[in-house]
Amino acid sequence: MSLEYPFISKLGDEDTSLHVDHNDDGVLVKIGPTQHFFSYDLDIKELESWSPFSADSGITIYRAVLRLKSDATSGTEDGSSIPVIQQISSLLLSPLSRSTDFAPYGEKAVVERRVEFMLSSLVRAFNSPVKQTEILLFVPQRSGHLVRSDILDIRLADCPVIEGFVNLANSTRTFTDTTSSLSNLNDTLVASAGACFITEHLEPETLHQELQNRLSIPMLQPGSRPRRTLAILECGKSAATGLGIFNAAKALNINVVALDKPGHWISKPEFTSWREAFIPIDRNLDEGLADRIVAAIEKYDGHIDGIISFFDPLLPATAAAAARLGLPGAPASALEIATDKHKTSEFDGRPAYRISSLEEAISIIGLKDSNLFYPLIVKPCSGWGSEGVFRVETEAELIRAVESIDFERHGTSFVVENYCDGPEVDANFVLCDGELLFFEASDDFPKDADLAGNDDDKGSLQTFIEVANVLPSSLPEDELELLKTSLHQSLLRLGFTSGFFHLEARVQASRAEYVKGNDGLIDLQNKQTPISRSPSAWLIEINARPPGLQASWASRATYGVDFWGLALSFALDDKNTARVLAAPFKSNNQYWCQIVFIPVQKGGVFKSGDVCQDLVERHPELAANISRSLCFFKRGDRVPEPSSGILTWIAYYLVFSRKSRHDLLKVADLVRQETKFVIS
Repeated sequence: MSLEYPFISKLGDEDTSLHVDHNDDGVLVKIGPTQHFFSYDLDIKELESWSPFSADSGITIYRAVLRLKSDATSGTEDGSSIPVIQQISSLLLSPLSRSTDFAPYGEKAVVERRVEFMLSSLVRAFNSPVKQTEILLFVPQRSGHLVRSDILDIRLADCPVIEGFVNLANSTRTFTDTTSSLSNLNDTLVASAGACFITEHLEPETLHQELQNRLSIPMLQPGSRPRRTLAILECGKSAATGLGIFNAAKALNINVVALDKPGHWISKPEFTSWREAFIPIDRNLDEGLADRIVAAIEKYDGHIDGIISFFDPLLPATAAAAARLGLPGAPASALEIATDKHKTSEFDGRPAYRISSLEEAISIIGLKDSNLFYPLIVKPCSGWGSEGVFRVETEAELIRAVESIDFERHGTSFVVENYCDGPEVDANFVLCDGELLFFEASDDFPKDADLAGNDDDKGSLQTFIEVANVLPSSLPEDELELLKTSLHQSLLRLGFTSGFFHLEARVQASRAEYVKGNDGLIDLQNKQTPISRSPSAWLIEINARPPGLQASWASRATYGVDFWGLALSFALDDKNTARVLAAPFKSNNQYWCQIVFIPVQKGGVFKSGDVCQDLVERHPELAANISRSLCFFKRGDRVPEPSSGILTWIAYYLVFSRKSRHDLLKVADLVRQETKFVIS
């Protein structure tokens, strides 16, 4: 096989191209326009294959030891003094001229990654004291396609026993059964869906156990994956926030028709490869929205297989449009309740009042039979992102809260209801024909408003914007089971049977409470005083879509379950794919994870750079525990004042620990303390 490595880079002062020839005896590398030759043989010490999980997975793993036989310290034939390994390393590490596609899923890109992996193997073998490196090759054992082309990326993310995983699949690739004819490294690499290096000094049993934990799902599906087209209404605030959605669409071979307001970022030329088409639409929340959605799709010159939105206020109109077009979707009647905070509270059977003025609120609270008692919660009926949500303990605080709600942004009515002081969770559910496929709950740590009654811990923001979320929850097992059962039944009673659902709830009369330890860290602990009442689930809200990007990325890394791919699959009524994608690791979670939110505490002009990058540069020892991060502001950006009612974060981090939950809290606290920025 002769493969051209189609990258152009700078090696010294000249542009350098790289070509690779590979056969059973080794690798021949040609570097640069003068065709320097370097020949290095690779010895396959052993070629072992095994399937460490059920045959249903469809994947066989080949383990090979590559030994470098030739002396790799010599120069080129023309006398160049730069050793070949240094040249290859420089090419692999330097900025390279790559394909400009949104994501490298094309066949050309697969070949590029295959060759890059081979060259990386050369470098690793040369740098090893024993001049060898061990690799794993993931080969489909029968004909078919991966359930999504990046499923191995998802399931092997942050895997401690491997390094440098390379995805060798794409969304259109159909594998053939070649396992019986594989006799050398080259053929095996070409047949592979992925490849990686094994961590040095690893016991075989440890490797087997780790792979069994992660890959025991039916990853290979029969036949070819059909190309489907999905309309997405409202594509997110930025490319960074929409990345997970569009990555999932690519991996599932889904063309996206984007419906959004004129001038939206997804309409820009640089994002052409992210979408099949862009249709400008007036998405104002009025009675004509569903009509406009239907009209836009009917005018589209192509077939649409489904429609979805990830923005709560748009969900009822999206469902109504889907029903009129004969497309899959949740009942619009259920979404009308789920997207209205007052209707949700009424549905849950507790006192809640829809109010349109401050005077009305004061009057209702004063009624003896209102069953409202301070502290109370005040929040918009159609709010989002914790904006306009306040805990109030007096009439004076009630007045300030109502005056702080942005009624132009969130509508003219708000809810007043009782406050539950039990621990809060974010709970994610995947339902398929009523069956619960996946459930996970994370601890939503106390917000500033939750701490209002404690003078020592009283926060500075006095809002319900999230500050920390820990996966998985450490609530008592029976209380987690209570949440799972009760909230599942709530979804069914509302009329939801299939789809992804993100719920927020509290446990009333929980045996656990948040306590500050001697080291200053807050976490759940059992209450010292016994509870006389039985615990119960207190439903706060139902979101018929995945959570925000921070929580979605966190759960994907922690459990191996990608929420965006599930939502897209249900929007196309692809329940077979959804059933596979909903399966977590056999151990459920691979580590403890905290979402560290850095909230905006004051408005002004952002005077700092990327605070996440700055943290890692100042404290590289923390980088090993950070799987993902994002800074939402750039230098010179205007930061909204929280008192304006617009709540947001400076940045977030996904921090993890394999040691313990307490170790996670310590590392996360350091990350929070060492995040520095200036707003003026």
